[in-house]
Amino acid sequence: ALYAGILAVRPDHFDALHMLGVIKLAQGQLDEALQLIAGAMRSKKPSPQILLNYGLVLNALNRHNEALESFDRAIKLKSKYSDAHINRGAVLAVLGRDEEGLESCRKALAITPKNSEAHYNLGNSLRRLGRDEEALKSFDCALAYRPDYVSALNNRGMTLQALKRFDEAL
Repeated sequence: ALYAGILAVRPDHFDALHMLGVIKLAQGQLDEALQLIAGAMRSKKPSPQILLNYGLVLNALNRHNEALESFDRAIKLKSKYSDAHINRGAVLAVLGRDEEGLESCRKALAITPKNSEAHYNLGNSLRRLGRDEEALKSFDCALAYRPDYVSALNNRGMTLQALKRFDEAL
């Protein structure tokens, strides 16, 4: 309500457009989120953060190539932007480019070694590439930093099953 109030007075207010767009993304109102964040990007030179958020919206809309471009632009502005590398890796995986996704995850981990999401994404790409032992280690790392990471637990179980370690998978 506060951001909408600001935009009623100043429809080009960068922060209100950006943050209301982030809220709309969280609420699943993707078209509105895209419109708001795009409006913010028109009102001011895009920062790495807004490019990340724009990419997140594009990715949620299944516009993966455009999302990749947005993450690449964010990284160009801020090379050590872990979140952009993580999301770049996830989009590359969706595009079936897991080898490139591995590189992005490793760059993210070089910046933030204890990032559970980067370990999780790395494990997913390794698993799709048939590198199950390495994938298992990545899922274990993700869980070491975030023990309640349900998706990592699930994918760890599937990896153990692929390795025919059924008791552990169960």
